[in-house]
Amino acid sequence: MTVFEKIFKAIRAQSILIMNIADKLQELEIGKGGGGGGGGNATISDYESGKRYKRNTLVVDPSTETVYRVLPSEYTSVTVVSDKENGYLKLVGFESDIVTFDHNPSQAEIDALPDDSVVVIYSPTDVPYIPDT
Repeated sequence: MTVFEKIFKAIRAQSILIMNIADKLQELEIGKGGGGGGGGNATISDYESGKRYKRNTLVVDPSTETVYRVLPSEYTSVTVVSDKENGYLKLVGFESDIVTFDHNPSQAEIDALPDDSVVVIYSPTDVPYIPDT
């Protein structure tokens, strides 16, 4: 098996894992009493441009269904892309996993990733690689 086949399989497995996590998160009734350390008032909401966010707020990019955690103590959002590039948003659930970008990541984006992350840069115009199964 080539290295590209291994990367493709890992990315595919991570995609399925992320979809499963997203499904499980939607099933949870977060904010209805008692939850873990946050006093039960944690919510995950769709990201909105021009909104004021506080540290540790969880937001979902509605176009990709990717969950991010807000890093600054407080800031006003611009766009998901610019907020990631400026290091204001950190991917949730990517500890020791492969993270893909469709552009060259900025230093702030790299700094916002957990340790032991593998970064894969791809072009959406590339012909997809589909291994023989």
